[in-house]
Amino acid sequence: MNKVIAILMLVAGIIVVTASSADFAYFEADREVKIAIVPDDLELIDLVPMQPYAYINDNGMLVLDLSEYNGNWQEGYGMGVSPDSIYVFERVFGVSNHLWENVTICMQVSYDGDEELTFFMGDYTEGVGTDELDITIQPGEVVPVGIIIDSSGLVDGDAIDGQLSFYAELGSCGE
Repeated sequence: MNKVIAILMLVAGIIVVTASSADFAYFEADREVKIAIVPDDLELIDLVPMQPYAYINDNGMLVLDLSEYNGNWQEGYGMGVSPDSIYVFERVFGVSNHLWENVTICMQVSYDGDEELTFFMGDYTEGVGTDELDITIQPGEVVPVGIIIDSSGLVDGDAIDGQLSFYAELGSCGE
C-alpha cells in the first residue's frame, strides 16, 4: 500500500512540475511604429499628375479639374467640357510603384459619381473605358491612366462632380 501511495505521489509531483514549467500565460513588449502621411506624389504607391488639369492640392490629394478653378488654368484656355460630347484625355495621371519590397501591386481605380467618367491605361486605342480599372504595376514602373468623359444629356451649367477611389494590394490583378 505504501508503494501505491508513493507511486501516486510521484506521478502527482511529475504532473505538477510539468504543468507549472510549461505554462506561458502572458508577454508584453513596447515597440515603435512610425507612419508618415504624405501627399499623393510622395507615397510608396504614388499618384503623379501628367496633365495640367490633374494636380496635387494643398491637402496632398490628386484632383482632376477641367474648369477655371484649376490652379493651373490660364486665361484663354477652356473652362470645361461641351454638352452632349465625348472627350478622351490620354495620360491624365500616373500610378507608380516605389515599394521597398520590390513587389508587384494591383491597383484598382474607380469613380463614384452620377455622370459617365471611365478610365483606360496608356494611350487610347481600344475605344472603350471602364469605371473600375485594375492595373498591375511592376516595381519602379509608372502606369499612365487616361479618362473618357461622356457629357451626353448634360447642358451648359451642369457640373460633373464625383469621387475617385484607389485601392491597392500586393500581387498582380486577376490572381
